[in-house]
Amino acid sequence: MIDFLSNTNWISPQIDCLLFLQNIRLAHSDIIDKFFLSITIVGEFWLPTLICAIVYWCIDFRAGVYLFTLESFNVFITHFFKMIACVYRPWILDSRMNPSELAVPFATGYSFPSGHSAMSSSVLGGCAYLLRKRKITCLLIIGLILLIGFSRLWLGVHTPQDVVCGLTIGLILVFALNPLINWAEKDNKRYLYLLGIINVLVIVALIYITYFNTYRMDYVSGELLVSPQRQKYSTIIAYMYALGLINGCFLCRRFSPFNPKDESVKYRAVKGIIGTVLIIILLKFGLTYMIMNTICLKLMMPLVFVTGLIITFIYPVIFKKLSKF
Repeated sequence: MIDFLSNTNWISPQIDCLLFLQNIRLAHSDIIDKFFLSITIVGEFWLPTLICAIVYWCIDFRAGVYLFTLESFNVFITHFFKMIACVYRPWILDSRMNPSELAVPFATGYSFPSGHSAMSSSVLGGCAYLLRKRKITCLLIIGLILLIGFSRLWLGVHTPQDVVCGLTIGLILVFALNPLINWAEKDNKRYLYLLGIINVLVIVALIYITYFNTYRMDYVSGELLVSPQRQKYSTIIAYMYALGLINGCFLCRRFSPFNPKDESVKYRAVKGIIGTVLIIILLKFGLTYMIMNTICLKLMMPLVFVTGLIITFIYPVIFKKLSKF
């Protein structure tokens, strides 16, 4: 547990910044809140997955592998930091905070770092990196990333340290993982070596946060402010989903690669539309419902892992087979 991140002297000026934004927010109608809520959705896990999948299935296979790797590593790192830092949300740290009621239901658990900021800066940052020769498009994407980060402050659900750290995680991953994918591309067997190392590291991280990490146990009126058990549950589920994504991605690259550029525009459009519906059903509704209702962990672990495999391995392999008929 990293105590200095919640130290009053460190947090106080950040709360002052949030209170300044809060005073502006409360002086206006909730139309602005709704705008920033629509912006912040881009950082939720299902929409970045959809962006990665459309690139992966329909535009450029190698670029899709890169984006899915960014998403998976982002999940591993962000959730690990959340669990070892155990930083509370701003309204828990300071009773003067009054976050947007529209955003609170989607801002559960620990606060540091901002998952939305990290996810948007990694996946959208990866898109900007891939499109870096198109300067205007790249600048627009960067602007959207910064706007998502700011939305977390405006809505009062994160402190500046949460957002800055989230953005930094994404930025580091964007530049660190591209050389790693380039290295693996030189020999398909390297994907299996890399996959083995990733799986082992993730399992070690899960063991640590489940059995060896210490957690805050602060009570108000006899109730825990944040339940470590529930956060462990959420983290395990997130890790299993990301493992499904990256395992499927690397296995597909090794054993059943495909090239969307060889397919007709109509075929790619059909694959993208069906896949979009599939992701919305599986993630936005199905997986979100099961996580929010804390469905049995033993059941959820294989379910979310297979969900990741479906998106990056099973679904594209099925369409590859269909293309031969």
